[in-house]
Amino acid sequence: MANLKDIRKRRKGAQNTKKITRTMELVASAKFRKAQDAAVAARPYAEELQALIQRIVERSGKSLSHPLMKARPVKTVLIAVATSDRGLAGAFNTNLVNVALRLAKEQEALGRKVRFISLGKKAASGIAFAGYPVEAAHSKLVGGALKFGQMEKLANGLIKDFIDGTVDLVYVVFSRFLTQTRQEPAATAMLPAGVASKPTATTDAKPVNAALQGDFIYEPEPEELFAALIPQMVRFFLFSALLQTTASEHAARRIAMKNATDAATDMIKALTTAYNRGRQGKITQEIAEITGAVEAMA
Repeated sequence: MANLKDIRKRRKGAQNTKKITRTMELVASAKFRKAQDAAVAARPYAEELQALIQRIVERSGKSLSHPLMKARPVKTVLIAVATSDRGLAGAFNTNLVNVALRLAKEQEALGRKVRFISLGKKAASGIAFAGYPVEAAHSKLVGGALKFGQMEKLANGLIKDFIDGTVDLVYVVFSRFLTQTRQEPAATAMLPAGVASKPTATTDAKPVNAALQGDFIYEPEPEELFAALIPQMVRFFLFSALLQTTASEHAARRIAMKNATDAATDMIKALTTAYNRGRQGKITQEIAEITGAVEAMA
């Protein structure tokens, strides 16, 4: 029979663990709501920016192009991997790193050089563990209240590398946020940019507002607007990807902590049952010993 003192210690440990995981679940739930609101709030801007670029292209009557849209023979591929800085989120970070590593192997099989930058501490450690060097490691981008200005410098650096020809193709690996219980890792090409691609959003895009479908007089000229909007579209793509990854992280951590809390509850019940049975058996044994002693003295 198990030692009752050991069972009590294990039950106490499970109870303490349950308190911690329950608290973390509540914290993740509160952060998730804010992150989800931020990801959803970015959607109208992404839709209208995409629609505006499309209108300029369709109605300018000119062939518009931009250096960020020019495809060229690919020799070097840059993969930016967005993960959280902390763990305890189930397989969330591992799945993202695995997608990035599979993409790297696919690109290497095509004879291309692969470079990595991490947008989260877990990405840096996972990629380094796989044997790839991480050229730049960034943190505090996923998991908090991300502001556009925080990632603008990073996006501008990627834009500069592409224009300079340092890299020919830029992928972003992030977690696409679909619902509260469903997130999926995705690898999407950020550069070269394509105006035909759908904006990154948490739900399906809606049609453009009918009030905005008409003839426009552009000031400044369409060429100038186009030149300014394409880099902004690229920046906002990265911003939206990080917002979605943040919402996905908190959703994944909430689920992981709920599962841990439920497991701790089951363990406490099982240990309580074992303790009660052991205690009952010990009492029965003591009564039997007392009864035997009384009979021996009679």
